[in-house]
Amino acid sequence: MKFNKKLLRTLSLVSFLFAVLITACKKEDSSAMPAASQRLSLYLTDDPSPYDSVYIDIKYVEVKLDTSDHHKRDDHFGDNDNDRDDDHKGRDEFGNWDTLQITPGIYNVSKLKNGIDTLLGTVTINGTIRKIRITLGTDNSLRMAGVAYPLNLLPGTNNYLYVKINGLHHHEAVFGQTSLWIDFDISRSIVSLAGQYYLRPVLRPFCDNNFARVKGNVLPAEAAPLVTVYNATDTANAIPHPNGVFKIRGLKEGTYSVLFKGSNGYRDTTLLNVQLLKGVEKIIPPVILTK
Repeated sequence: MKFNKKLLRTLSLVSFLFAVLITACKKEDSSAMPAASQRLSLYLTDDPSPYDSVYIDIKYVEVKLDTSDHHKRDDHFGDNDNDRDDDHKGRDEFGNWDTLQITPGIYNVSKLKNGIDTLLGTVTINGTIRKIRITLGTDNSLRMAGVAYPLNLLPGTNNYLYVKINGLHHHEAVFGQTSLWIDFDISRSIVSLAGQYYLRPVLRPFCDNNFARVKGNVLPAEAAPLVTVYNATDTANAIPHPNGVFKIRGLKEGTYSVLFKGSNGYRDTTLLNVQLLKGVEKIIPPVILTK
């Protein structure tokens, strides 16, 4: 019995020490483990433009990830990260570049309007997104009035397109999924010089949780209306579907005016003091334009 008691005490002590060791290892491993990974989906969208079609040649899409826990909530970390310093690089002190799984090809961005988007690609991320880098090819073009035109980059314009994210995705993750949108503003991205068209891309990132949306209906279709949502700092447009439905996304929170500009003899109508809140889709009452 004495031997059994002694053996029991010894086994208990060993079990206790083993438990302490395991607990210590778990704590150490826990502190060393990186943050949980998320699945990033990146979408492309556009505002209306005066062109029939605009074709953009996209070769690669990459995201710059900052894996440091010290910078996780610092949206201004990397403000001094010069875009030109990133050309042809895979990493620097501001983060590592990771490639999205995309289908390289030519995208007709003029179709991506009025709330329509297309999935560019996805990637599993483990860190804070600082930048997006889109690499353009040379097969860019546009069509206007049935005529095709080459669309070369404006001299001095880089074929690497950089978009700073600045923490837009912090509150966008849902069940391990993160979604970001890139607005390729074609109406401001094309320059006409001496009868030729040049591309100088203007890109704007947004996510639905941190930006506002507006949706409505304007008739009749014969009015061929253009919808413009604007205030002192932000402007966006939409061309409604033939059934009159329109949608605009990626607006900053604030007070806006909504202009329904008619044509074919129909008069304009403007709604004032429309309050838009981030993360909320504002429904505009139906608008009927008259002559």
